[in-house]
Amino acid sequence: MTSSSTSPSGTSAPEQPTQQRPVRFGIIGAGFIARWFMEAAAVLPQVEVVAVTSAHAERAAAFAAEHGIGASYASPPEMLAAGARGGATPLDVVYVGSPNALHTEQTVAALEAGFHVLVEKPFALRTAEAEAMVAAARRADRFLMEGWLPAFEPGTATIREALPRLGTGEAGPHRALLVKEQYSSRMDRFRAGELLPAFDPSLGGGSLMDLGVYPVSMAIHLFGAPARVRATGRLLRSGADSHGTVVLEYDRLPDGSRTDLEVVCLHSKTSTNGTLSEVAADRVVLTLDDCQWPREIALRTPDGVERLEVEAAWPEGAVVPDGAGEPPVLARELAEVCRLVRAGARESGLHPLAASLASVRVLEAARAQMGVRFPGDAGATMGA
Repeated sequence: MTSSSTSPSGTSAPEQPTQQRPVRFGIIGAGFIARWFMEAAAVLPQVEVVAVTSAHAERAAAFAAEHGIGASYASPPEMLAAGARGGATPLDVVYVGSPNALHTEQTVAALEAGFHVLVEKPFALRTAEAEAMVAAARRADRFLMEGWLPAFEPGTATIREALPRLGTGEAGPHRALLVKEQYSSRMDRFRAGELLPAFDPSLGGGSLMDLGVYPVSMAIHLFGAPARVRATGRLLRSGADSHGTVVLEYDRLPDGSRTDLEVVCLHSKTSTNGTLSEVAADRVVLTLDDCQWPREIALRTPDGVERLEVEAAWPEGAVVPDGAGEPPVLARELAEVCRLVRAGARESGLHPLAASLASVRVLEAARAQMGVRFPGDAGATMGA
């Protein structure tokens, strides 16, 4: 699709972003993840947020006023219409930061309107939806990526580089434990009787989809798609899960070699993490403190412990405030999206669409075994 083309919906597609101007974003959603987005955008000159929309028009307007965004819209269709070339607020990329259950509908609509899309994790609730999103991106010839930020973290790069030191074949790796446990800031309100999106199955909420995606996707990032999935979990009165375990069994690694690898993924919104994640071979163990933001990484061998360096550099071209430590949470991911979109890429090499599809397949299989049902699932029933 060229810059002068028409999108499948019949609207005029936006011009291809260039190095000479910022990449223009429209945001769907005005919650905490959108605030993270704005914090990242504030330090990246290549990013310009020109519009925001939310399920609540007044919330979108307040968010726009707070962050200096030029336009707010009462609905995603209004923002997409205004984002076309010649519209009130031309866009290049739509960032989908809405509740999980809305990801597919809003992503497909944005792609069909001719926009590139960055959609928050989890990519989708079901395999069929994920496949529809990828198909829409292919038809529209547009960039699509899931916002799984660990792919772009320097700690994850350190892990990738260290993995070969664990050995191959019969030497391992044999076992991995990947943990993402975080007591939810919303749990107390839920226990007091308030049903929030984080625990609402009608919106795709729950621990597996919000936190379990981190260890599951890390396993896929490092080892590829598993051969088999086993899962257990505990359900809240809403029907969403509070915590659980997903076991991924592998027969082969991405290089085709046979393996006996088993990956145990722990996730919880009702407990605080006190367990290191690790990948273990015959005589070497790789440990990491967090599979979302790995910072403290070490190799443990019979000869001792080697602590591995994690590069803490900010994204190229970022405006680094005096005395700044780590960049904003989404800065590296967002900088990479801009680079790829400007280069004409249609997906990320570090976090390709095949990885997002594999993650959705695992999560869907795990949900079925746990008894978590979302609207649209076969035989779905909601909790009391």
